[in-house]
Amino acid sequence: MHVLEALASQGWTALRYLSPVVLLGLALFFGRTLRPGHTPLIERIARRSTAVLSDALCRYTRLLTAIWCGYFVGAAALSAIAGWWGGVAFGRVGLAVLAGSVFLFVGERWLRPRIFPHEVFPGVLQQARDTWSVWRTRNDAGAGTRE
Repeated sequence: MHVLEALASQGWTALRYLSPVVLLGLALFFGRTLRPGHTPLIERIARRSTAVLSDALCRYTRLLTAIWCGYFVGAAALSAIAGWWGGVAFGRVGLAVLAGSVFLFVGERWLRPRIFPHEVFPGVLQQARDTWSVWRTRNDAGAGTRE
């Protein structure tokens, strides 16, 4: 019985640190596209539906990519701390990270047409398809450069 308890304990420990690892992976995925000479991830996604973006919209997508990157770093840190504490704190932080992600996504979708009233943006389903096409294309996801 002690062996099963030990395995269960190790399994829970691994699961507690899975969230910070995934969040740091997302931060790296977003952040590496912010290097000089590279196209920010969110700009790549935007270009799937609109090939030509204004300079202001390109700056906005770079800033938005940086905001998501910073959010993922902060969320990873909170998740790691909560994983160390364990218990209820871990669950609450997990829900807070999920709520924060939804808030950022929905808030940005609300704010974008107000900042750029003369731009046309894809609907949520098309944006999801564009995002998926960028994420699943490995060559495009991290190594693309501005043309």
